[in-house]
Amino acid sequence: QSSSSAASDVYKRQLTPGTHGTTFGGNPVACAGAVEILNRIDDAFLQSVREKGDYIREKVAQFPGVKAVRGKGLMIGIDLTDKKAGAVATRCCEAGLLILTAKSALRMLPPLTITYPEIDKGLSVLEKVLAE
Repeated sequence: QSSSSAASDVYKRQLTPGTHGTTFGGNPVACAGAVEILNRIDDAFLQSVREKGDYIREKVAQFPGVKAVRGKGLMIGIDLTDKKAGAVATRCCEAGLLILTAKSALRMLPPLTITYPEIDKGLSVLEKVLAE
């Protein structure tokens, strides 16, 4: 066995799905975008992010099969009563909603610029999937 295939076996065990993701990746284009966003953030923008997060958490807490909803701003975690987060995320994706998992929870990380109609559209998909 060559050393390169032995190394990849080691890394396959260490770099499991979800452990090697990155938001910006450090490339120049992503960093330039991040700097531009940081220059645009002000108190009013951050307040709108908090309000959108509160809106989502209040709605999701009423959905069937939801045990708890937590988060800050638009970083939202959803604990389910009896369904597996991975199965729900797969069904949501099939129905047009990209949602993540974090261990046994669903994880929502919508863009900070998301609109209320976009939020409602996504929440509609999630609610239907949870009701299945």
